[in-house]
Amino acid sequence: MSTVSMKLSPRVISQNTTTSRQEFRTFNSSSRSSVAVTEQKLTIPNSAVGLRCTGSLPTSSRTRSLSLSEAVRKSTSRKSGPSSGPTKDVTTMMPIGVPKVPYRTPKENTWQWVDLWNCLYRERIIFIGDNIDEEMSNQLVGTLLYLDSIDKGKDIMLYINSPSGEVVPTLALYDTMNACQSDVGTLAFGGAMGMSGFLLATGKKGKRNVLPNTKIMLHQPSGAARGQAMDIYNEARELLRLRHYMSSVLAKSLDKPVEEVKKRFARDVYFSPEEAKEYGIIDNVIYPSVTKGLDM
Repeated sequence: MSTVSMKLSPRVISQNTTTSRQEFRTFNSSSRSSVAVTEQKLTIPNSAVGLRCTGSLPTSSRTRSLSLSEAVRKSTSRKSGPSSGPTKDVTTMMPIGVPKVPYRTPKENTWQWVDLWNCLYRERIIFIGDNIDEEMSNQLVGTLLYLDSIDKGKDIMLYINSPSGEVVPTLALYDTMNACQSDVGTLAFGGAMGMSGFLLATGKKGKRNVLPNTKIMLHQPSGAARGQAMDIYNEARELLRLRHYMSSVLAKSLDKPVEEVKKRFARDVYFSPEEAKEYGIIDNVIYPSVTKGLDM
């Protein structure tokens, strides 16, 4: 025999149930008053122990495997109610305002809400979705170095959708891409213009990709200077040095002569994905699957 704690109303007690230790007090039957309910200790046969206090049906002795949605719901749920009484599962929802997804850490059985970008970082996917500045460059350099340290033989993909960026932070990213032992591929969507287009072209050869409607633009670095004549002269000389260096890097990636690259990109030059592939800026244009368009 087993003893459990339950809250029961007199109207649910039938004649064939076991007797309680204390009788319920009721008001006069002629009046329609409420019935006082007290917590009782009931003695339940062993055959009925399989019923849970939460109201769920008896589970079979054979354990079935949980689906993905059930596993996520179980790991992200918490118990409500007193510790000694019946409880129910309350699922914690995704926080509002922050894109998060359920993620299971490798070698662990629990799921947790993880920031979407951190989840993609763990899959070795890095996004550039804004102008490349010092802060973004520092974060991406640290991410590249970490991903390369944990698995040197697995590719890292750089997803690019950026209007442009600063020269020095972009060159810091370029140097880190070359320093990594893992291959760093690039995939552009939306737009890759200016310095982001430079990163697209300098990715690992054979792994430079764009989507069909990507806007691609390359040009030479630009800047401004003010102050004394000698300061302006020094700034202009440094800008010319950067122009020559970046042109030589692009020429190596495009398999073109340096002078041709300097002349071609003296002004803003726009490319369609097909033109960029023909010129050597990218290797592949990724089109949707034909069977998907045919609903097959």
